[in-house]
Amino acid sequence: MTLTELNTITSTSTITSTSTVTSTVTSTVTNTYVSTTTSTIYLTSTVTSTVTVTQTQTKVSYGTTPNNIDIYNALTTTLGNGYKVTLLNSTNASGMLMFGNVGDPQLFINYSFLYFIQHGDLIKVYPPGSAQYWGNLSLDLGVLQIVPAEYHVSAALVANTTGIYYTGGNYTVMVIGTFSHGGARFIQPYPADGYSIMLFVTPPKPLINNTAYYTNELLNVGMQGWEVKLSGEIYYPYSMTPYIVVQWEPYWNVARDPWTTGEFNVWVVHPSPYGIVNESDIKLLVGGGGNGFIEGLSPGDLIEMKVTYDGYNNTIYAEVVDLNTSSTITLTLPLYSNFTVPHVGNYWTEVNAGTGNSYWNWGIIYLRVFNNVYFQIEKV
Repeated sequence: MTLTELNTITSTSTITSTSTVTSTVTSTVTNTYVSTTTSTIYLTSTVTSTVTVTQTQTKVSYGTTPNNIDIYNALTTTLGNGYKVTLLNSTNASGMLMFGNVGDPQLFINYSFLYFIQHGDLIKVYPPGSAQYWGNLSLDLGVLQIVPAEYHVSAALVANTTGIYYTGGNYTVMVIGTFSHGGARFIQPYPADGYSIMLFVTPPKPLINNTAYYTNELLNVGMQGWEVKLSGEIYYPYSMTPYIVVQWEPYWNVARDPWTTGEFNVWVVHPSPYGIVNESDIKLLVGGGGNGFIEGLSPGDLIEMKVTYDGYNNTIYAEVVDLNTSSTITLTLPLYSNFTVPHVGNYWTEVNAGTGNSYWNWGIIYLRVFNNVYFQIEKV
């Protein structure tokens, strides 16, 4: 089912944790989705949440700017009983998109006005445990598929994360994604192109859903002349502010240039006047960089991708963890004069998935933007 966002959804969920402090909060989440199939889906709800925390008593606020308790409950609900989430510290967060599982089957809770733009016809929501997405894999999670397993396609979603106010410190975008199948033409079949996360985007005009307006689709930017060129198709949004693009490209594991040390690509974008982005506005800083390669990557694995920009030292920190195997890769990249610390303010976030000669059905089960938030996920 392809969703077009109009303005009103609702899903009902009760999230309960047991501990020493309990507070109950009620809020209304309104967003509406109409399926482009023959049926119309209305998921309307009030989210009532009973939250218990083993820490100093604080008033829990559950709404458009989720706090640390919301983060904890959303992750534990989304991932299910097989994972332990530990919250280390938090200030605030925004732009949360989460899916349920068969045991807790809300379709999803959306805390931002999420725009499915740029090939929105490819973006589909699959309910928990859907055989259409998972095939023969025995997983019970709901998934938002960004791209199908098709040759050279791309799609992106842009989240209105202006609910979080960037204060100049750490700014983190986290995605938990997955895939279930794929294939390749002319090259060795192996998962490729992964996710691209874009931080500090400021759209020059109001976005128009399910269009490719105010964006530029490009392939392998900055890699001309390389023996191996890997990025897949990426939509670069127009923006009134410079922004950063960090991609996890797992195919660097099987096809490498002599300098390849990892699976990250990083670009900085300095748009032309009026926010227009041309290929000449995009500078590749790293291709096949970082420390190490994800080992044992398999269909159905849950992939945590976390990108943090540290405004105190103008540095990008990226991490990808296969939560099924604990295989981890990292990147530390000082930006120096390539990027200036963004002004204090509010920004949008894009998550892109694309394909190339190797194509896989990348989807996400969780998306969140954090401001000075620290936590970890472990398989138990």
